[in-house]
Amino acid sequence: MIEFPGTEKEVRQLERFLTATENLTPDEALEDMRARALSHAERLSNAVNIGFAGEFGAGKSSLANMLAGADILPTGPQHLKLPLVIVAYADAPETTVGWWNREPKTYSGIVLEKAAEEQPDFISVGINTPALKEISLFDLPGSGALDDTYKPTLDLLKFVDCAIWCTNGTNAWRETERHLWSQVPPELRANSLLAVTHADLPPVQGALDRVLARLNKEKEGMFRAVVPIGTPVAVRAMAQEPEPDFALWETCGGQNLAEHVLEAASDRRRGDLEAARKDLQQDFLPYLEALKGAEPEPVSNDTASMHSTLGSALPPLNNPILEDWLAAIASIYEDLRETSDIEPAAFLNSCQEIVEDFAERLEQGGEIDPEADWIPAEFEKATDLLLLLQFESGDAPLKDAISILAQLGDNLAWAGSTVAAAQPKTGT
Repeated sequence: MIEFPGTEKEVRQLERFLTATENLTPDEALEDMRARALSHAERLSNAVNIGFAGEFGAGKSSLANMLAGADILPTGPQHLKLPLVIVAYADAPETTVGWWNREPKTYSGIVLEKAAEEQPDFISVGINTPALKEISLFDLPGSGALDDTYKPTLDLLKFVDCAIWCTNGTNAWRETERHLWSQVPPELRANSLLAVTHADLPPVQGALDRVLARLNKEKEGMFRAVVPIGTPVAVRAMAQEPEPDFALWETCGGQNLAEHVLEAASDRRRGDLEAARKDLQQDFLPYLEALKGAEPEPVSNDTASMHSTLGSALPPLNNPILEDWLAAIASIYEDLRETSDIEPAAFLNSCQEIVEDFAERLEQGGEIDPEADWIPAEFEKATDLLLLLQFESGDAPLKDAISILAQLGDNLAWAGSTVAAAQPKTGT
C-alpha cells in the first residue's frame, strides 16, 4: 500500500521559524527566508492537487468521480457549463463559488447547478472522503480541437501538482492533444499520467495492446506512465454489495490507475519535503540557533536572569512532543523578554495550565519511550508545585517556575528523542 510521507514535524519547524522571526527588523536575507518558509509551510499543509484534463468526451469527469468515490461531477452530454471544479475534503458537504477578484460564497450541500448560475471562475466542492485529506481533484473544463478552448486548460494547469490527461481510447492521443500537452511545463509533464479511457468498450479492447505499445513509445518526455481504464466497470466494481468486487476492480484498470495516481502524488509530496528540509537544515534552523544565542534587549537584572535560564536550559529540538512543548511555552518566553513587570500570579497560572495540558497528553501514551513511564508523574508533580508557587511572593517563584519548565523540557528530550544519544533522566 502506498502511504503519503508525514509532514507534521517539518510544518511545526517552519511555523516556529516564522513565529520567531515575525517581529524582527527585516532585511533582504530574512525576507527571502521568511518567504521560502511560508511557501514550504503552505505546500506541506495543503493537499496535493491532481488535475484532470482532456478533450471533450474523453471521460475526465467520470474518472474524477471514480477516484473521489462519489458521483459529484456531471458526465456525458449535458447543458450545465462548468468552470474549474475542485473536489476537496470537508467535514460536511458544501459548495463554494469563487472568483479571482472577489470574495467567495459557500453553500451547504452539493449544489453545482446553483453555483454555475453565479458564473464563477471556479467552484469548490467539499465532501467527507478521507483520501481527499491528502489529494484534491481539479476537474478542468474540456478543450476542443478546432477552437481556443484549450487556452483556459493551459492557464489552469499551473494550479495542479500532477495531471491526468484523458484520451479517448477509440481514437487515442490525437495530434491536437499532443500539440496542447507539449506546451505544458516539463516538470508537470514528468509527473503526469496519460489515461486511456473507454478501455472497456469492445472496439478499444481489441486494439488495446497495439495502442498501448504505440503510446508507451511516445510517452518519453510527455508522461511518467500510460494507464488504460474502463471507468464504468471500475465504478460498478466498487459499488458491489456487501463488498467491492476487487477482482473486477483490478482487471478493469482501476487498481492500476489508483496506484499510479498515489505514486505521482507521493513523489510530489516527497519533493516538497526534501526542499523544505534542505532550507530548514541549511538556513532556517541555523538562523534560529544564532538568534537564540544573541544578546537580549536590556531588561531588569532578575528578568534577564530568568530569560537566560529559560533560553539556555531548554534542550534542542529533536522529537515531536518536545517541539510542541517548546512551542507551547514560547508565549511565556516572549513575556519574559518584552517586559520587566510581569504579574507573578498570571505568569505562574499560565505555566500551570501548559503543564496540565501536557500531563493529560502524556497519560494518553504513545509519544514517549516506554521506559519513560515515570515522566507523566513528573508533570503531575510539577502542576502541584506551580500551584503552590502562586501563594509565594517576590521574584523567587518565577525563577523556580523557569527551572521547572526547563527540567520538564529535559525530560521530554530524553523520553521522546529519536536520536541515538539520549539525554540522561532528570526529575522535577
